[in-house]
Amino acid sequence: MDYRDIIKNIKEKKLEKMYLFYGQEFYLIDNAINLFKESLNDTMIDFNLEVIDGQETVLDKVISSIETLPFMDEKKIVIIKDFELLKGKKKNFSDSDEKYLISHLDNTPDTTVLVFVVYGEIDKRKSLVKKIQKNGLVFNCAKLSDMDLFKWVKKRFALNEVFIENSEIMHFIEVQGYKDKSSEKTLVDLENEIKKISDFVGKQNKVTKYFIDKLSQNKVENDIFKLIDYIGQRQVSGAMKILNDMLQEGESVFGIFSMIARQFRIIMQVRQLQLQGYSRQSIAEKLKMNAYVVGKALNQANNFSDEIIIDILNFIIESDYKIKNGLIKENLAVEILVSKYCKR
Repeated sequence: MDYRDIIKNIKEKKLEKMYLFYGQEFYLIDNAINLFKESLNDTMIDFNLEVIDGQETVLDKVISSIETLPFMDEKKIVIIKDFELLKGKKKNFSDSDEKYLISHLDNTPDTTVLVFVVYGEIDKRKSLVKKIQKNGLVFNCAKLSDMDLFKWVKKRFALNEVFIENSEIMHFIEVQGYKDKSSEKTLVDLENEIKKISDFVGKQNKVTKYFIDKLSQNKVENDIFKLIDYIGQRQVSGAMKILNDMLQEGESVFGIFSMIARQFRIIMQVRQLQLQGYSRQSIAEKLKMNAYVVGKALNQANNFSDEIIIDILNFIIESDYKIKNGLIKENLAVEILVSKYCKR
């Protein structure tokens, strides 16, 4: 059973006897919890919903909550968060405590829905996990698949009443780096970014790549990508505009030099790995980088030879020395870089 089926069943009150939701995508876990709450009679919810902190509770409290019958409703829902007995280490409970609880789970009343929640990983070898699996459902709330993520992002933009094309959705996902193995971004982060972009463009207006890049948390990095793109395409006016915008927004010349140098080093790295037969995704995993950054570097590698890159890196080192020794103004140094390598 996938997440959509689980959610559909909860909404239709087709409830399992017990559940265990765990994983890194807290958004999905909390969404399920909210739906469990909504399945109860609002006027009686204080009597029929118990949310227990699994790190603070005692075993008798858990068992008592499970065995208590609902009051003027069909079901009682008991939610136990971050219960120690589902994880690898035990501080507050013994092996005998675990066996004692497991023995009581078999006698859980049909009127009780028991929901265990772990914000993170569980120890799947634990007897308690196996017991929940046998009597109900264990689900890993992992990151969304490509298609599910696309649909989720599209729906969130629609809920914010803005228009966005499919290509812009793909760009948004790529820029955010949610799918990268090393990324700690969650759907909560993406939802915040979607709201920020939607609020900026306004209801009934269109979201474009320009707004996505402009408002992205990675805006400075995206500006550097554009700057290097323009230099590679020898478009002096476009490169100068990006550069001047960055300077006006308060970016330091030393910071710009540092980011340009970093990106050119990445270009050289990814080119070498590509020549060795690595795919884009394999390169991203090997270098522990955002796949979007790797993709940009691979595209930019077509516009610069290793010799030109080395020349640019040397120019940056020399300019850094000249600026610090008062031999050249900061802004002039970076403007010369742009002009020189656009006209090479």
